[in-house]
Amino acid sequence: MKHKPVFAAGAAISAIGLAVGSAAPASAQPIVHEHFSESRTVIEQEVFPEFCAGIVDFPVLHSWDTRGNFLLVQRGDGLPYALATFQRTDDYTNTLNGKTFHQTMVATEKDQRIIDNGDGTFTIIFSASGVQKSYGPDGTRLFMDSGIFKGEVLIDNGGTPSDPNDDQFLEFVRVITDTGRSDTENRDFCTDLADFIG
Repeated sequence: MKHKPVFAAGAAISAIGLAVGSAAPASAQPIVHEHFSESRTVIEQEVFPEFCAGIVDFPVLHSWDTRGNFLLVQRGDGLPYALATFQRTDDYTNTLNGKTFHQTMVATEKDQRIIDNGDGTFTIIFSASGVQKSYGPDGTRLFMDSGIFKGEVLIDNGGTPSDPNDDQFLEFVRVITDTGRSDTENRDFCTDLADFIG
């Protein structure tokens, strides 16, 4: 299992039909302005029986907390643009010895351009930037992934270009750029858990 990519949420937000957008000019009208949070604690192997199977031989208690803001505005072209910012922490604890692998992430995701294709679809160019840091049981920083990701997705606008409520994600089209530092690029997440908290 690879480490989670820092910018996975970019496509996820587009996937629910909400274009992750850029800051709007002063004349833009807010459609949605929400604060969100989610916290949960689970034993990974109880939720996902195949979690790190054959590598991690101890129960892993996973606790996470995500908090952020989501802003959706209608610009002068009548199309909905959004901006999402969030912070997330993840703790993976070996329940047998109490050792914890800790991760923090801060990210911003936004649309840079929305193209109305004239066939009931939008092409959305979005960018995501942020940093994820991983720490060992003694608090030492082990890895850092940071950078800027730019991609393109295709959205069905439901025949109502100015109304995002009926939008549907169709496909991730391409990666435009992916730059930055990636300490975990060639690392295996499960092996790291076994090595650092096993």
